[in-house]
Amino acid sequence: MKKLILVAFLFSMNLYAQTLGDRVIPKTCRIELFSKVYRLESSQTLGTQDIIRKSDCEDSLNLKLSQIVANSNGSASAEFLQRELAREYLNINIEITPRKLTFLDLNISLREQLASGTNLYFLDTKSLNGLRSLGLVEGEQLQSICESCTSFGEKNIKIDISNPLSSTLRTVWFTSKMMAKIKVFKAKRTLSFQQKHLTADDFYSDEIFSGNPDNTLSNLENIAFYKANKTIQQGAIVSNLDLQAVNLINYGIPVSVTLKNQNINLQKTALPTRSAQFGELIELKNPNSNKAIAGRVVDYNKVVIEL
Repeated sequence: MKKLILVAFLFSMNLYAQTLGDRVIPKTCRIELFSKVYRLESSQTLGTQDIIRKSDCEDSLNLKLSQIVANSNGSASAEFLQRELAREYLNINIEITPRKLTFLDLNISLREQLASGTNLYFLDTKSLNGLRSLGLVEGEQLQSICESCTSFGEKNIKIDISNPLSSTLRTVWFTSKMMAKIKVFKAKRTLSFQQKHLTADDFYSDEIFSGNPDNTLSNLENIAFYKANKTIQQGAIVSNLDLQAVNLINYGIPVSVTLKNQNINLQKTALPTRSAQFGELIELKNPNSNKAIAGRVVDYNKVVIEL
């Protein structure tokens, strides 16, 4: 009888073991992401070390997660990431914290804190601590400090990362180039210095970042009064230094003179005593009385006298 009971017990244990063998018990692994990840460039592809703070999951799973969000913008929820990973890792229970991972651009954040309301931008930002990106854990806050970030050039920027809840503070350093975003004009085609004068149709507008915006051509209002002083290649940004004023008034050739004040607007003809360019003050002589008058050049063979 005892032998029969023992055989029955062994048989049931063997059957139970077979059942367990057929049913795979999922294992659990845990991933802690950074709460915020700041890219150093807007097009930067993020890697595993940029996204995951710590993990006890297998390397292939960590790599898969980083591939899912490598080029993401905005934010990704832990629920979404768990669901995507579960498609491939069926027998692993994956726990991901925190609830959301947010992707940010460090250059934009620096501008918001240090140069808001200006036309200055941060470009080519690089870490002095060897960081590929900047990751913050949940609760941490970022503060940028730079006393000289109101002018052009390369700047060193101190970033303090504090966590009021845990009373922690860490500091990282970055270098960045301060440049202005400006409107410029580029040549639609190659412009020869032999062309007598330029027209607005010779150019198209664009926006660029520049560390020396003062000499760039900023408007086409009076471009017809200038010519190129050298050959300007198609697509080249046009500088004021590339232009040369042409003579609108030529010595000895009669010009139209407009006399203006609040009440009158008279026109007559006079002779210029010299050649002149746009905006110059020039002496003229009345051909009838030989009396000298002075006016400002405003167009081809046109002078205005403000009374």
